[in-house]
Amino acid sequence: MPKFASAARKSNLPGVGFSAATLAMMPVCAVAYMLVLLPFIPRDGNERPANMLAWPIAAALTLVLLFSNWAKIDYRFFRSLPIISLLAYFVFAAASVTWAYSPDFAFTRLLVEMLAFIVVVVPFALPEHSKHTIPGLLLCYAIALAINAGFVLTTPASAIGHPGYFDHKQELGQFAAISIILFSYALLYRDWRSLVAVIAIGVGFWLVFASESKAALALALLAIAGSWLILLICKKTRLTPAYIVAAVVVASMFVHDPIERLGYRLYGDSTLTGRTGIWAFANYQISQKPWLGWGFHSYYFVPNSPQNKAPGYIRDMPSSHNGYLELKLETGRIGYWIFLLFIYSSLHLLEQVRRKDPARAWCFLSIELFALLDNLLDSGWLTLTDFWLLYLIVVAESVRYSLPRRGRPLQLRSERRFRQSLLGQADAAHVSHAVPPAPASSANVSGPPSSC
Repeated sequence: MPKFASAARKSNLPGVGFSAATLAMMPVCAVAYMLVLLPFIPRDGNERPANMLAWPIAAALTLVLLFSNWAKIDYRFFRSLPIISLLAYFVFAAASVTWAYSPDFAFTRLLVEMLAFIVVVVPFALPEHSKHTIPGLLLCYAIALAINAGFVLTTPASAIGHPGYFDHKQELGQFAAISIILFSYALLYRDWRSLVAVIAIGVGFWLVFASESKAALALALLAIAGSWLILLICKKTRLTPAYIVAAVVVASMFVHDPIERLGYRLYGDSTLTGRTGIWAFANYQISQKPWLGWGFHSYYFVPNSPQNKAPGYIRDMPSSHNGYLELKLETGRIGYWIFLLFIYSSLHLLEQVRRKDPARAWCFLSIELFALLDNLLDSGWLTLTDFWLLYLIVVAESVRYSLPRRGRPLQLRSERRFRQSLLGQADAAHVSHAVPPAPASSANVSGPPSSC
């Protein structure tokens, strides 16, 4: 192919340009907004009104950019099991608004979650390679680490640990633990980024200790080591991470109170700082509406909530401190099982990522394992936080990695016409020189027929 034609193909193809690049960076911008900008915006009670303005604008921009590249959308992305199951959960959550304890609050919170889904997940439906997604996330977390380090150095800690610029010390501990996982992956870069990763990991450990979030550090280290072991088993047995995680869950069912026993062995506190009392009351409330729940996000932080009838300190709790119990509390057993399908199908696809990029699969599985473990002690599913958005990015990227590649990258019809019009004459000339002339007919070779 002539050099001028190759250069034109790279630079002038329709649909590959600013709009596609901007769309690919929308998930990173969403994480930057949640992680770096939003914590400094004042609250109005328990809600931040900025979310009701920022997310509609971001979702509208995402859809405009998506439809400007509509011919390149790979619709197999939306037909994958993780995306279908998450959308099914949203549909059931929308139905729960009709029986929610506080329909107005349920609808508003569900709307924001769905807008965040559009901004963070939908851009991955384009087959463009988002090579800047992980570096962009690393930049966001590096900036947040630097800001939190400044807060820890210049502001006094609370009685239970330093919160950094977050509202609670557990948020700082969780953020620092996630940073350790992400920058452990960045150590694999063989350039200046590996040095930045070493510094960031050191700052992450320091912030975890400053926040006094021992559980977050333990879960992060367990997720890092466990993901490596799981992927090794997958390589040897051809199983997927979903089977191994499911086997561990089934095995834990035969152990009496496994979380409490583990908490006692690690921290000498089988109540896990009072969580067992919260879980007991949450289970009681679940038993009141076991199948349908109280409605999506329509239990905590709503007027006259049944939570106000809880005894003692439990009445003041902002969550169940267990993401799985909270799923049952809000959307019942039906919503709980739909969401479990989303979790396990996401784990299942990581085997495809491992076969293509083992290091990235290790990073993704570490993040997913940390989320699975962290939700045993805190409520992190479907909460509008930077960690939930990061989890969605990992799932969406895993889905895109798992899609079987077609014979050639998806191309627009206009792109084909463009290439054909540009190279038509050159290709025709090339073919004319490459194909030998047709052999002469037998009549021409033998000359005129001889007479008898």
